[in-house]
Amino acid sequence: MLIDGKHRVEAMCAIDALGISPMLGLPIEINSHDPLTGAEIWVRLDPGDGAWWEPKTAVVLTGATCCDGPSFRSCCDVLNFLQSAETAEQYLTNTPELTGFTISIPDAIAVGRTVFGDILKED
Repeated sequence: MLIDGKHRVEAMCAIDALGISPMLGLPIEINSHDPLTGAEIWVRLDPGDGAWWEPKTAVVLTGATCCDGPSFRSCCDVLNFLQSAETAEQYLTNTPELTGFTISIPDAIAVGRTVFGDILKED
């Protein structure tokens, strides 16, 4: 991920990546790959201008491998960008130890904003 066109960083998962722009108030660019097909997924968020992503069919798979323990062990490895809802469903079918569902990129952006948007704001 590229923050403000200057700083290249890694995120734990798709929701973490989508939460960086609202948390910092800076534009970000995310480059990811569908874990099933290898297809590139690109997302740009700009607090002042909105969001863009390619392919337009891209989704976020939200899921878990277990119900116990910290989120980085149970769900972060399953919060991925995928090329489409169809490839996400195929990924779930091919990986029976996972449970989950897809959410649209706009909904995933909203989740990232909800989780991380106010994290650095002082009371």
